[in-house]
Amino acid sequence: MHKSFLYKINLILFLLFICAGLKAQDSQIKPAFEFPTKELYNLHVDKHGFLWIASDLGVARYDGINCVHFSSPHQISLGCTNLLEDNYGRIWFTNFTGQIFYIDHETVTLAESYNYKNESNFPKMVLFHDQLLATSDKGLFVLDTKTLTGKYISLSTYATSLALLKDQVLIHGEQSWYSYKETTGLKKINHAGDEEIKGNSYILANNTYNDTVYMMSNPSGVVRKLLVQNDTVKQCQQIKFNSFINTLSITSGNQWVNTNDCSYSLKNREQIKGYNLTDIVADLEGNKWFSSLYHGLLIQPKKDITDKTIIPGLDNDDLVVSTASYKDKLLLGTQKGFLVLYDPVSKNTIFKIRVPPNPDAIYKINAIDQDNYIVACFSTYKVNIPTKKVTELVNIKTVKQLCFDDKATYIASTSGLFVMPHERSDQLNRQIMDAFGHVFKYDQVDNYFYLKVRSRAISYFPDQAALFVTFKNNLFKIDKNGMKPFLFNNEQVYAASLAYVDHRLYIGTISNGMLIVEKNGIKHISVQNGLFSKSIFKIKPIGENLWIVGSGPLQIFNTKKMALVDNYEFPDRNVSQVFDLDGTGQMIFLATSSGLYNFALVKNSVDKRLKNYLLYIKVNNEIVTGNSSPQLSYAENNVLFGIGIPAYLRAKDIYIKYCLATKADTTWLTTEPGERTIRFSSLMPGTYTFKAIAIDPGLGMADTMIKYDFKIAEPWWGGIGFKIIVGFLFLLFVLYGYVTMLLKRLSLKKAFDTQQQLILAERQRISAEMHDDIGSGVFAIQSLADAASKNENAGPEIGEIKNMVSDLSVKIREVIWSTTVGNDNLENLLFYTYYQINKLFEHSDIEFVSELPDDIIDLKITVLSRRNIYLLVKELVHNAIKHSTATTIELKMFTDEQTLYISVNDNGIGINPNNARPNGMGLGNIRSRVEKLNGNLSIENNKGAHINITIPLSELQVIEFDKKLNKWQLLITRLLKISPDRQPDK
Repeated sequence: MHKSFLYKINLILFLLFICAGLKAQDSQIKPAFEFPTKELYNLHVDKHGFLWIASDLGVARYDGINCVHFSSPHQISLGCTNLLEDNYGRIWFTNFTGQIFYIDHETVTLAESYNYKNESNFPKMVLFHDQLLATSDKGLFVLDTKTLTGKYISLSTYATSLALLKDQVLIHGEQSWYSYKETTGLKKINHAGDEEIKGNSYILANNTYNDTVYMMSNPSGVVRKLLVQNDTVKQCQQIKFNSFINTLSITSGNQWVNTNDCSYSLKNREQIKGYNLTDIVADLEGNKWFSSLYHGLLIQPKKDITDKTIIPGLDNDDLVVSTASYKDKLLLGTQKGFLVLYDPVSKNTIFKIRVPPNPDAIYKINAIDQDNYIVACFSTYKVNIPTKKVTELVNIKTVKQLCFDDKATYIASTSGLFVMPHERSDQLNRQIMDAFGHVFKYDQVDNYFYLKVRSRAISYFPDQAALFVTFKNNLFKIDKNGMKPFLFNNEQVYAASLAYVDHRLYIGTISNGMLIVEKNGIKHISVQNGLFSKSIFKIKPIGENLWIVGSGPLQIFNTKKMALVDNYEFPDRNVSQVFDLDGTGQMIFLATSSGLYNFALVKNSVDKRLKNYLLYIKVNNEIVTGNSSPQLSYAENNVLFGIGIPAYLRAKDIYIKYCLATKADTTWLTTEPGERTIRFSSLMPGTYTFKAIAIDPGLGMADTMIKYDFKIAEPWWGGIGFKIIVGFLFLLFVLYGYVTMLLKRLSLKKAFDTQQQLILAERQRISAEMHDDIGSGVFAIQSLADAASKNENAGPEIGEIKNMVSDLSVKIREVIWSTTVGNDNLENLLFYTYYQINKLFEHSDIEFVSELPDDIIDLKITVLSRRNIYLLVKELVHNAIKHSTATTIELKMFTDEQTLYISVNDNGIGINPNNARPNGMGLGNIRSRVEKLNGNLSIENNKGAHINITIPLSELQVIEFDKKLNKWQLLITRLLKISPDRQPDK
């Protein structure tokens, strides 16, 4: 009776507690992404920040971009739950068939030491230090996570669930309780509380909160709070719910009871209705994740830092579309054409005036001095803020941007480009015309310059005395030299917004980031430098910061530090479009499609450094496990690196800077934002170091650099051993070819020498026969002719016969000399020639002067060249004797190492080659013989004829087959036992 009364009181108090603090969160919860199933059972955020999901399709890991699903061929059923993470980074889970698995290095492994075939239910698990404890029909299963070996501990009954405490594990069986400690092991303990009701199942939540153990029972829908004190489990509270309890989600931040119609927070009175949740976790960024049995994976993003600003007096359906600061106030332009002066401090509207006569959006507000502003609608107006006087500016429609200096106001609009001088002055007008190369036309009536070209953005750059204007997105520069396109890297620049700040011109481009024009150069700020987006729609100076509005989140560029600022927390822009922004003090106001929002510009108070991890390496599409510095084969040259970056709010903005370093190359590259895999194909053999680091444009670089060393081996045909074998075989091939060539050469030499011997023998025979037979016959005829010529009755014919026989005898002696083998050398040639020439002067009155060299090189010469030299010299001297009328004829013959020199000089009348007889044989024969010997002939007339002939000795030399072999040839012939004089056996 007493227990029943306490139970009712507790239930009433709890229901009052829930009703009093009810908070509807349904509008903040939304589907996370397209997960392939709607039936989820369990969630877990690991120590790195990755979200693990257990569903009816198995286990998956999500990092904000990629969702990777894991499975094993040993997995009998796909449905999984009970996600746990051990001290070694493994993820453990069970399936509904009762199998226990763990995921390590992207591979799912079955814990075979747990015999699921003998179990009637799937196990409940906890991790206790370096031990995995699981329920079993036998009692308790304990697995050492260091050695991955397991054992069973018997209980008096089967275990149904476990709860992890600081120093022990509480185990519940069938109306039995046990405590497990690492030092003392298993021990049965007592229970003090309500008795268990038959027909209900009682399940402990795996985790506890401040040593409080939570137990749920179904179908009664009751949650009990338990404490373990002095070996006794004590019940301290019991809470009744009116529906079936799916799960209990117990974390250090909150405790949730998830029923099939609502989830209740036991800590802060929150409720989440209608999702049939099974688990609730928070990631490291502060987002909440929900698993549902019917709605899949849900997310509640962390609360944005912005607050919506309500402008008093503004219609509910009116929207702020433009902003500008006025002193410490805020000027707001609305969609319906109202100009509002708002005080952010008092949150009051100071005035609200209509600017255009008809409802027309005010989409630009620009100051031209302290109190006067240009307000742009379809038409353009000047508004004096203190007096609220509105003046329309003629001929200017739809102003896009304006700027001003001490001379004029410059306006870019859809109706053209306008330069409006601050005063009417002919001198000022001439200055403006000269400053901009006379490209503008002048309106005398309204005193302004114009160019009727549709304009989008404009800024005056005094450091270059130039006006920068965007015409239909193309950026032009107008200065004293006229108007010309502005180029960057020799390409046209397409600009959306311009701003001049502190002697620099900032250009927001449509697809190439931001350009900074200084007096003497251009800097490029791109995605690789930290920009969220290549496309910049608007850049607006506020103080020393330049605010960048692009396709990604907001960013700040500090114009003093010349760097993007990453230590501020910016609002989420995933839903709303930003029209304009401005600020007062440290408060920034955003005019968006969802309304006017404000947020404080404060630096991050906590370290939000990015984390990145190397999740896996695939070689030829196969995951590599184990060795951190693997030796890959030559064929394993396609390598893919999977990078994990647990980030959810801005995951698509994060990119990776990476390098595949070798001894010769350390080039750094970057991925596209949102990309998480890096592939290298057809790598050459060598040693590589892969380096990568993730970069969040808002948070900067990750805290650690990923490094991975690997080596691709040379192919078997590229190894040193194979090269040595190939080299040896090549040398054998060369040696074989050389030996073959040498054998052929020796064979040819043998044949050549044999032929030469036969030729020499034949020459010797001819010479001997001519000397012995023909010579003796001619001598006999000459003797008879001499005898006959002495007879008194001898006729003149006898004398002619005698002379002819005498000439024939000389010719025969010459032929015998030329065919005699022993005369085949240069020395014999020279001496014989001198001897024969001397005989020409025996019956002549001409003085013959000759000079024979002392040293004559030993050179064997051919028969033909020997005869040609002799006849050539004889012809020269004979012509000199016959035609020169000289008293002295000089003959010189000498050599050096390469040339034979012949010189014939006389003191006669000289020779004129041009007057030679056409049919004359003397000079023609001389030229012909010199040409045959590849020599040179020169004739000079200087107090006589001077004839000089040079003949290369190589033209005279006998071409012999090598008689001498070099040392290598001799060595080879000895090794092969080949005699150079003997033809090898065939």
